[in-house]
Amino acid sequence: MTPTTRAGEAAADEKPTRRAKATRVVAGVATAGASLVLALLLTSWSPELFGRARAEDPASEAFIFVWALIALPVAGLLHTPQALVRRARISAGWTLIAGYWLYIALMAALASQVQGFFPAHDAPGKNGGLFGAAILMVIGTPLFAVGSGAVFRRDRDTTTPGLREHITAVTILCCTLTGLVAGLTFGHNFTFPRNGFPAMFLPGGALWGLLAGAALGMRAGALLTSSANNRRRMTDDAKSFARTSTALLACCLCVSQLGWFLPTWAMVAVGVPAPFVLFMVAARDEERLGRWVQLRQIELPGGALY
Repeated sequence: MTPTTRAGEAAADEKPTRRAKATRVVAGVATAGASLVLALLLTSWSPELFGRARAEDPASEAFIFVWALIALPVAGLLHTPQALVRRARISAGWTLIAGYWLYIALMAALASQVQGFFPAHDAPGKNGGLFGAAILMVIGTPLFAVGSGAVFRRDRDTTTPGLREHITAVTILCCTLTGLVAGLTFGHNFTFPRNGFPAMFLPGGALWGLLAGAALGMRAGALLTSSANNRRRMTDDAKSFARTSTALLACCLCVSQLGWFLPTWAMVAVGVPAPFVLFMVAARDEERLGRWVQLRQIELPGGALY
């Protein structure tokens, strides 16, 4: 076989892959546009049912949930034909879509009960986009998974990651981002004392909340994975993230107590660098702090989200 023939066969094998990826990207973009139009029409036709997500305020937090709940089935419909061509597992994919739809619906019900999650239009958090950004982080992983067509996995005898790896990756990311939002919310509303909240908000609240969520996600991932090696690695990562999150939370709480006699601007100057100082000290004193404060990467199964 000549080099030219081999190159031609390699190009022929690569072409359907590129075409499939392009098709999935087009389907994802079409999903975003079509679901947005449907959400606008739905909230316009039924203002009594979607009073908090009226079409004249498409940037509202409630509207984000309405759009997301519409986007999931629309994405499933647009990706199904291409999934059939790839011989993916259609029934399993739609089961995942139904599960993610219930997850977002649960988050919407929970958010509606949290005081201040849907603030007034003139509220500080509303103007800063904090709440809308938080919602997108919490529900962004299942939206991306369905919008990219990753829920339609191939048969188990292929070398691509399967359903178990996909669910593991989604669980880890959802827990991690939910922990990030919880840490930011706790820090933003910290009142003991109120002047100490900069030490609990950014970057402290984001860091310890993210790591706490990662610890929970890795522990759940260890229960989901079928590989003994991955289970051992995820369990070790979960313990490390939990210890580091605890150390960061303790550091932020201690620094925040300076707010009893320091003004807010001084607390910003002290509280913002405090978590980074803790990491620097832990790097120099590995014997006492190295076990409690460790920098680890959040590892996900490769190719599980696309």
